[in-house]
Amino acid sequence: MLVSSSTPDNLWGEAILSACHLQNRIPYKKTGITPYKLWKCYSPNLKYLKVWGCLAKVMLPEPKKRKV
Repeated sequence: MLVSSSTPDNLWGEAILSACHLQNRIPYKKTGITPYKLWKCYSPNLKYLKVWGCLAKVMLPEPKKRKV
């Protein structure tokens, strides 16, 4: 997150806290229930989450790559 957004190095702690916060709101693959719901017994409100600038690249599988 920090490398692609070119923020200062002193924000690594905040980035780790943000990542942990989001991990607790993502469902497990096996159960489909979030850790937040297991702990609090209700689903979290995710309306406050917003997308912020980060670098994203799309990789095409080999069969779809062609020379132009």
